[in-house]
Amino acid sequence: MKKLKFKSNLRFFLIIALLLLAFVRCDETDTRFPYVSVYVKLSLDTQLGNMPVGQYKEISGYGLGGLIIYRNDYNEFQAFDRACTYEASSECKIKDEVSIFTCPCCESQFIMTGEIAGTVFQGPANQALRQYNCYFDGLNTITVSN
Repeated sequence: MKKLKFKSNLRFFLIIALLLLAFVRCDETDTRFPYVSVYVKLSLDTQLGNMPVGQYKEISGYGLGGLIIYRNDYNEFQAFDRACTYEASSECKIKDEVSIFTCPCCESQFIMTGEIAGTVFQGPANQALRQYNCYFDGLNTITVSN
C-alpha cells in the first residue's frame, strides 16, 4: 500500500514540476518594451522633407525615444521607436551609422534598410525595434499609431 501511495505522490509531483517548467522562461535578456501611446500625423512635404525611397527621418517627441520613419517604397513607410529594445529607456536612443543604427548604452546594432529594417544586426538586443502602424494616405499625410 505504501508503494502505491509513493508512486501516486511521485506522479503528482512530476506533473506539477512539468507544469511549472512549461511556464518558466530562462531568457533573462528578454526585456519588455514599455507601452507608450503613439498617434501623430506627419506631412510628407514639410515634416519629412519628401524623403526618397530608402531614406529615413528621425522625429522627436513621440514614442519612448522618438521615431524613425523609413520610406521602404514610393507608397510604403515604416515607423520605429528610436529606443533600444535591450535597454528600453528614453536615454538609450539608437544613432545612425550608415544604414546600421547603434545603441550608445549597450552597443546593440539594428539594420535600417530594405525589407529587414528594424531587425537586430548585433546584440545583446534580441528583439527588433518597436514598430508602429504607419498609414500613408497616398497624397501627403502619414499617420503613425499603435
